[in-house]
Formats: sequence, C-alpha cells, structure tokens
Amino acid sequence: MRQHPDSKTAKRQKPTEIQHLDLVRFCAIECELQRSGERSVFWMVQAWVMALGWDGHPGPEDIIELGRIVEPVKNRRGFRECGVRVGSDVKGDWSLVPRQIDNLCEQATIDELTPAEWFREYEEVHPFIDGNGRTGQILFNWFNRTLDTPVWAPNFWDDPRRVAGDGA
Repeated sequence: MRQHPDSKTAKRQKPTEIQHLDLVRFCAIECELQRSGERSVFWMVQAWVMALGWDGHPGPEDIIELGRIVEPVKNRRGFRECGVRVGSDVKGDWSLVPRQIDNLCEQATIDELTPAEWFREYEEVHPFIDGNGRTGQILFNWFNRTLDTPVWAPNFWDDPRRVAGDGA
C-alpha cells in the first residue's frame, strides 16, 4: 500500500473527518429525539458549523440566525410571536422573549451562569416556535467549549427519551 506523500497532513485530516461524523451522528440523534425529521439533521449541522465560526459570545442576532438555520420555515421571522407549550408546560409571554434573550446574553458575557444553567434558562424562555432543543444543544456546547466534540446538555426535565449515552 502506498503511503500518502504528506502522511502528517493525512493524519491530521482523519480526526477532523471522525469529528464531523460524530457531529452528524449527534445531530441525527438529537433530531430523532425531537421528532423533527430528516431535513432537520442537515439544518442542525449547518447551524453547528456556523457556531464554530463565532468570535466572542453569541448575541441575540446570532441566536436568531441560529434558530433560522435550525428551523428555516417556522423560525423565518426570528423569535416567536405567539405562545408555546412543551407538553403541559406553557412557556412565558412571547413579548418578553427579546429582553430575556438579551439578559441571558449579558449574563454569558460576564460568566454569571455555568453552561448548564445558561442552557436551562434558555430552554425555559423557549424563544422560537420550533427548534429550541436543537439550538439549545448547540449553544450549550458553545458555552461548554465542546462544539468540536459534542456532549449532551443536562436532562433537567427528566425526559424519558434521553437515556445515558443518547441525549443524557
């Protein structure tokens, strides 16, 4: 077997390919848990790649763009402008969402919250019509500094679909 002429470069590229496969697998599992469909995997990967390019803390406009990429049809107008509920849990007044996200972003810039606390607060705000869990996973990994090796955000709501190893 012939060796690649620049074997050092080839060795550096292989982990990147593996990390990409891990990311696609992570997004596929998250989309299956969210029951969001196959196209959502592609959209979530695209949003994840966008987040990899962020400099500094994401702001409200970055989060809106993330939501639009994750769910381009339902979130095309940005933050939700209607009430939502998750199961029997009715989320807060939609008119407060922009201010709540501004506050969360401000808290992040001064490291007031851990990544897990930030994720929990974000999910409670539920800023989008759809795709909050997917955007939340991306943001959790950004704040946790694990975008390149995704890990699951804590299962604060004891979701039985999320068992250890697959969305724990």
